[in-house]
Amino acid sequence: MSRWPAAQTQAATVENELWRSWDDESPRTITASQTVPPHISDLSVPALGRSTGESLAEAMQAVSDLGDRATETIGALGHLSAVLIRADAVASSQIEHITTSSEALAVALAELDDDSHDWNPYPVATELVAANVTVALNAQRGAEDLSEDWFHRRHRSLLAADPEIEKRHLGAWRDCAVWIGQTRQNADFEGPPWDQVPALMDDLVRFAARSDVHPVVHAAIAHAQFETIHPYVDGNGRIGRLLIHRLLDARPAAATAPVPVAHGLLHNPDGYVAGLTAYRQGDLDQWVTVFAEAVTDGAHAAVRLVDRIDGIAADYRQRVRTRQGSAVSRILDGLLHTPAITAGEIQAAYKLTPGRASQILHQLVDVGVLRLSDHRAGRSRVWVAHEVIDAIDTINATIPRRLIETRNGPMLSGEEPHDVTAA
Repeated sequence: MSRWPAAQTQAATVENELWRSWDDESPRTITASQTVPPHISDLSVPALGRSTGESLAEAMQAVSDLGDRATETIGALGHLSAVLIRADAVASSQIEHITTSSEALAVALAELDDDSHDWNPYPVATELVAANVTVALNAQRGAEDLSEDWFHRRHRSLLAADPEIEKRHLGAWRDCAVWIGQTRQNADFEGPPWDQVPALMDDLVRFAARSDVHPVVHAAIAHAQFETIHPYVDGNGRIGRLLIHRLLDARPAAATAPVPVAHGLLHNPDGYVAGLTAYRQGDLDQWVTVFAEAVTDGAHAAVRLVDRIDGIAADYRQRVRTRQGSAVSRILDGLLHTPAITAGEIQAAYKLTPGRASQILHQLVDVGVLRLSDHRAGRSRVWVAHEVIDAIDTINATIPRRLIETRNGPMLSGEEPHDVTAA
């Protein structure tokens, strides 16, 4: 086992959030167990065990294979990066038990314009998943350095639609305790005291800037450290998985083929929890092995998704005979990235007359490329490329639904105990 400094556990006497003055058995104070990780920015990463090295080699080979497959496909599939990021963001939301229908998500992500103002907003879950996809895409495309502001801007965007978070907590380090579990006294995990968060995150930013660490190990340590710090009142899991992309995808090949690591983590959710626990206990081998296996699973899933989308693109060309560069050809390419569209969007985006836009819509419906959706953008009808939407569903459908045992009872895979805070 490769030793890494374990997080320190400290006992703190705190007010009991469940105290009731009329209940003689309800204490006014309780003892909370807080987990405080070490500063890691200047630590040397120890040599890892043989089996861990084999897992890392397999992960790097899987990432390389994905990059090769993407290179083969990129000419016909210019939106590959967005497809993979969308699949991973959906899986990342599923880990938090935030789900919506893929079709509703596709419509929400299309940002379809409509002149009316009387349409109903999307359900909160749809808005949150759409925000996760959008923030993940922006994070993957952005080239700015990792910083405190990098985290805060993504946190604000990610949770802007969440009615349960106070505005003062959007894009700000927490100013209160945070734990995972039903009660603070019996929490599965409690982060460090809030006044230590700024220094710990500054240290993490400096660790993330290092270039002397194996890329998979770098992302694994940074993610586990972030989750241990738990710097926000909510959204830590999703932001922590964005950090994975920021570090793991910082390579030329990843510009076209980001690895959907969240998909891999969902394949082994109990291992994910056990791996984070091992990291906090100083067992770097166990955690890095779990993480490397998630990278491998995610890369393999991505290759399957690339194959599926590439097949759909080729099938479109068989169904719709059109010259390269025509409006129809460009619309077909665009549907691989944004599989929801209105007649008005076709007119505006491709500079077509209403008649020509309507003609193309009917043509694509007739050959089965598009179908009319039950969802609307205001008064406008929406058409969806259902096969593109189904491709992501098919990949995520392979994720097993298992029970994870926690101290508060079993928890369904894809669900993480909610962060709970106290002032």
